[in-house]
Amino acid sequence: MANATTNATDMIVKYDSAFGEVTLTAEDVKKYLVKGGGQLTDQELKLGMELCKYQKLNPFTGEVYFIKFGNDFQLVVGYETYKRRAEENPEYIGRKSGIVVQRGGEVIQKEGTCLYPTETLIGGWCRVFREKRGREDETYKEVGLKEYDKGQANWKSKPCTMIEKVAVSQALRAAFPTDYEGLYTDVEMGSQEYSSNMPKSEPSNTENTNDVIEGQCREINDMDQLIAHEERTRLFDNVTKIYGEDGVNIIKEICDSFGFESTKKLTKQQYFNLVEAVNERMVKDEIQESKIAELEW
Repeated sequence: MANATTNATDMIVKYDSAFGEVTLTAEDVKKYLVKGGGQLTDQELKLGMELCKYQKLNPFTGEVYFIKFGNDFQLVVGYETYKRRAEENPEYIGRKSGIVVQRGGEVIQKEGTCLYPTETLIGGWCRVFREKRGREDETYKEVGLKEYDKGQANWKSKPCTMIEKVAVSQALRAAFPTDYEGLYTDVEMGSQEYSSNMPKSEPSNTENTNDVIEGQCREINDMDQLIAHEERTRLFDNVTKIYGEDGVNIIKEICDSFGFESTKKLTKQQYFNLVEAVNERMVKDEIQESKIAELEW
């Protein structure tokens, strides 16, 4: 079942998902579901909602995320949703995955994500197995660490896990192109730190889906409230503690990248995005982890 109006700002789509029927309105997307602090254009709104309908993904339960960072719009799928979608395909048999390391003068593919002290991480790999027309077929993907590691917090703390997830995502998409048409995971797009803060739920039946949606909307709506003066003060105190007088300019530079006019009327969601960006900046500038850990946001 699927239905849609044509005007982007008044658009409504209805469709069935793995968790029951979804009714998605343009107002819901703009008010509750956009992460990253940006405003969607009408074109982005329509394309995103139509793709959700076409791929039968429910943004209220964390299957897919609308992310607008500055002028860049991404519609990304949660990694767990990617795996579940493969497991639901009758052709899917299984997969093997791991990391690529250099050990001495030898390059080795190993299963799992445990990096030994004598090894250097190079990349990740995945093999997906499926049965089609009575024969077994294999899809293989190998990805390099340098291509995807942008210095974000998750990549700093668990690079082996992250690069393996990228390899799995690419291999699943190559094995089942129709199931993943137009869909990329948060780990591939570098937006997992935004999507991972989105409330997730997997209702066991369709009857409680509406309750889940209402509860998540209330939780997300809290992020629309303005921050308190104390939070704004804490932001400036933390950044100037690390960067000194340059801290104010750094905050202004990051605000400009988000399109924020000032820090005086930030919502909690915008404040959260700003803090994430500040943390990424500190990691990029190689600030000592012990100093970053001392900051209280």
